[in-house]
Amino acid sequence: MKSNSALIIVNEYGKKTHLTAPIGKLLQVFLTQNGFETESPCGGNGRCGKCRVKFLQGAPSPGSFDERFLSEKELKEGYRLLCKAVIRGNCEIEIVKPEKDMVVEEVETLAVDSSFDKTGSDRAYAIAVDLGTTTIAAALVAKSGAETKALRSASTVNHQRRFGSDVISRISEAEDPAVLKELSDIVIRDIKSLVDQLLLPEKENGKLKGSIEHIAIAGNTTMMNLLFGRDVSWLGKFPYTSPEDGLGLRTIPARDLFGDYEGTLLTAMPGISAFVGADIVSGIYYLKSQDMELTNAMFVDLGTNGEMAYFDHGTIAVTSTAAGPVFEAGGISCGVASVPGAICHVKLKGRDEHFFATYETIGDAPAIGLCGTGVLELVSEAVRVGLVDETGLLSDPYFETGFPLTGDDKIILSQQDVRNMQLGKAAIRTGAATLLSGKVPDNVYLAGGFGTHIHMDNVKNLRMFPEEFDGKIISVGNTSLKGAMSFAMKALTGSDALNGAEKELKYIVQSASVINLATLDEFDEKYIEAMNF
Repeated sequence: MKSNSALIIVNEYGKKTHLTAPIGKLLQVFLTQNGFETESPCGGNGRCGKCRVKFLQGAPSPGSFDERFLSEKELKEGYRLLCKAVIRGNCEIEIVKPEKDMVVEEVETLAVDSSFDKTGSDRAYAIAVDLGTTTIAAALVAKSGAETKALRSASTVNHQRRFGSDVISRISEAEDPAVLKELSDIVIRDIKSLVDQLLLPEKENGKLKGSIEHIAIAGNTTMMNLLFGRDVSWLGKFPYTSPEDGLGLRTIPARDLFGDYEGTLLTAMPGISAFVGADIVSGIYYLKSQDMELTNAMFVDLGTNGEMAYFDHGTIAVTSTAAGPVFEAGGISCGVASVPGAICHVKLKGRDEHFFATYETIGDAPAIGLCGTGVLELVSEAVRVGLVDETGLLSDPYFETGFPLTGDDKIILSQQDVRNMQLGKAAIRTGAATLLSGKVPDNVYLAGGFGTHIHMDNVKNLRMFPEEFDGKIISVGNTSLKGAMSFAMKALTGSDALNGAEKELKYIVQSASVINLATLDEFDEKYIEAMNF
């Protein structure tokens, strides 16, 4: 009689684990249930082709998804898409995690002072957290006597990514209450790991000298609600109406969420709407705390949603435009996170349609793909040299196969990559122009990790921003984290300062008027026009 189970040998960095699996079960589901960390950038829908497993023995016949995304050579070598692989019989597999053990690019924060006095016993600490969809960043601030300083920062990938690289995938997965709890548990573990990492140098004989007084967390609306294990279904359907606890400011005992940190308060910063979240409120709080000129100014945070705010003599208008994940290299055929080996800067040389690329990678490591800045610079360069025309069409020699950046042709720019870039940059340009409604800002503050590392001259051919922004763009880094740090520093100085900071956050939310671009008749027409380079 034919057996209904199979022997699976999982080879992970040389360690072999023998498991018995039911025939017909999805391999990815089986591995996850048995404690193996896997990734599913598109939520297991077979759209991206990035989750892969290598069959060392017993490879199943390739399916349509395998043939779509994998080369003939890769198929012969035993590679299959993990999210679509079905257990057919005994096999040995190797889990492919190209970003495993890579350190996320160092977070740029406020000025950090490593000379902070460690001799006193009255030291008080606070933790600031930027809970991003792709990356979680945290910083340690401390107070000793009258001094309050930022000590260090750390970051990690958001391990929720195995449920999808975008918030839409995670909202869908969270419909299952068990998955919702797991999504919450994952980021709680990630944050606690960062806290341990930040506090380790502050310990003597394994004991922290001083106390953790406060934890301040900012993030987009989906991430903040998932953190607390709240229902997020309202974020996936029109009219995106928030429940009572979906956006508000919360200060609670940290143990209520983390089950740890007795005596520590936790502040979850407030959001404005479903798509203008606490990360933007935190960013505005930071700009105000640094006395930035906000009389007539624009604030833009580039991410999957291009959130922006316009400050006009005391009023704040905010909006969000669906730029897609392209600015973080999502939806790009060879896109990767900002990790060592990611191509971050690109120049094209040559002529008469014979071009070659020179590039830099993060950490000078061997190239593994394109991160957000690399994608933007590459497309801008392609427009500059005529490799891509003003309508976004890749020239004939590369239209079908893509333009190769590396000698082995493994990293390319495809026609679809260019189209995805057009969609993203058009959303940003149209959203900014609509928010301004003909007005011209004196300053434009560009936020996010992307805003820290991009050189605007290197992407000017994209026409991503209105021409009136030329010469006015100021990179302000990770303002979500910086705002949480500014808040945490206030919290360390006493209850009066904490109350004042909370009032300022509430004032920002109350002062903001939301412009819904989807309801504007002229938006679609302007959006189509903005797609051209």
